[in-house]
Amino acid sequence: MPELNLDRRRLLTAAAALTLTPAAALARTPEAMGRALAAAVNEPTALDAFLDGFVSQQALARRPAAWWRETLGAVRAATGGVDFLGVREGAAESLVRIRTRRQGLERDLVAVADRRTPGKVWTLFAIARPTPYDAAVLDRPVPRADLRAAIDRRVRFAADRDEFSGVVRVVAPDGRAVYQRAFGVADRQRGAAVAADDRFQIGSADKSFTAILIGRLIEARKLTLDTRLIEVLPLWENRAAAEAISIRHLLTHSAGLGDLWSRPGYDKLKPYARVAELLPSFWGADPAFAPGTRSAYSNEGFVALGAVVEAVTGETWYDQLRRRVYRPAGMARSGHFLARSDFDGKVVGYRYPHDDVLGLSARQPNHDFLGYRGNSCGGGYSTVGDMTAYLRALRGGKLLPKARADAMTAAAEGGLPDYGMGFQYVAVGGRTVRGHGGGGEKSGIDGDSWIVWETGWACSVLGNYDSPFASALSADLKVMLAAQA
Repeated sequence: MPELNLDRRRLLTAAAALTLTPAAALARTPEAMGRALAAAVNEPTALDAFLDGFVSQQALARRPAAWWRETLGAVRAATGGVDFLGVREGAAESLVRIRTRRQGLERDLVAVADRRTPGKVWTLFAIARPTPYDAAVLDRPVPRADLRAAIDRRVRFAADRDEFSGVVRVVAPDGRAVYQRAFGVADRQRGAAVAADDRFQIGSADKSFTAILIGRLIEARKLTLDTRLIEVLPLWENRAAAEAISIRHLLTHSAGLGDLWSRPGYDKLKPYARVAELLPSFWGADPAFAPGTRSAYSNEGFVALGAVVEAVTGETWYDQLRRRVYRPAGMARSGHFLARSDFDGKVVGYRYPHDDVLGLSARQPNHDFLGYRGNSCGGGYSTVGDMTAYLRALRGGKLLPKARADAMTAAAEGGLPDYGMGFQYVAVGGRTVRGHGGGGEKSGIDGDSWIVWETGWACSVLGNYDSPFASALSADLKVMLAAQA
C-alpha cells in the first residue's frame, strides 16, 4: 500500500500540488462521499458504488479498482470495520472522520480532490490525528484563575486520551508562569515520567534561532536581505543557483531548495562539526523552481543560512547560537546534543510505525529516526522554560532590535502562508501569534512555542509523540491566550 505509507514530507508535497483545487471540489456531497467511503471499508461489495460515484476516471487509470480494494481492505483488517462520524473540509481534501470498531479510536481518512474533475476523489491517505476537543475553546478575557482552569481542562483532555505526552508552560506578560504541567513518560526503558525541566527535541524551531543570527548580521551590515549566496559561499557548486538565491529567498523558503533528507548523498549519521559540512549533499542540484517565483518549505535553505553564519563570523553556527541567543535569553538547558548520547533530562520520542497508517498500535522509540546531531534547520533540544524565556527575550528586543524583530516575525511577501523570515506567523482573534513549531508525523517529535506579539503572553508546548498531537493542542491554546489582555 505505497500511498498510505507516505511520510509527512510527501503528504505535504501532494497537498501543495493540489492547491489550485477549491475547497468546493469535494463540497457537493461531502457527507455522502464520507458515508460511501466508510461503507467501502466495511463491505467489499460497496466498493463499486464508491468508485462509480466519487472517484475520478483519471484516478482509476492511475490506480485501478484493485488498488482501492487492497487499500481499503487493509484498513478493514486493521480496524475490524469503521463507523462514520463526519466530514471536515480542507483546501484540497476532505477529512472523513471514522471510529475504529476494534480499538474504539477516532481517526481520519483523507480524500484528496482531483483538481481536474470537481467533486471527485484523486487518492486517499490515512493519518493518525487527535480527538477533537469536545468543549468550546475559551475565546474571551477571563481572570487568571479561570484561564488556568480552562488551559488545564484542555491539556488534560488530550493527556487523558494518551494523545499528549509532554510539558505545557504559559507565561503572562508580567513574567509570571500562569500554568506549567508535565504529563506522560519521558523514557519507558528507565520508567521515567516527564518532568517540567526535561529536554525535548524541538525539531524545526531551530530555524527561528538561525533567523535571529542572520538578522544580527544584517543589523551589523555584514549582510543584506538581497545579498546573493555566491557572495558569501563562493564555492557553492551550482554557481548559477548561488547567483540567483538571496538571503531573503532562504529565509522565506522561496529559494527552490529541498528537504535534505531525501537527497541521495545525505547521510544523517555522518559526524560533522560545522553546518557547512552538510552542503555537499545538495549544493550541486538545480533549484526545484526559479528562486523567488514560489515557495516550498525547505530544510536545506536553513542549512545554507547556517553555513552563511559560519562564513561571515568565522565561528561555528553552534558557537554563535550559544553566544547570541542562548546566553542573552537565559536558555541554560538548551543545546544540540548527539542524538544517540545520554544526557540529563533527555526525553525519548515515541512514534507510530510507518506501516501503522492509522496509529492503532503502540508507539515505538524514535531512535532510528534521529540523525547524528541537530543543526541550523532543526534538531536541537530545549525545555518549555527556555523556550518561553527565549520568546520573551525576542519580543523584548534582547536578541534583535525591536524593528528588526517585528519585521522578521511578521508575514513575508512571496513566502509561505502564515510565515515570516524564519518564524511562523498566524493571526488569531485580531492579534498575531509568532514563533516556530517542530516535528512531524511518524517522528516522535511535536512541539510549538510562540508568543502573542501584541500582549506578550508566551506559551511552549513540547511533546514526545508524533505530530499533530501537541500542535493541535497548541492551536486551541493560541485562541485562549490571544483573547487575554
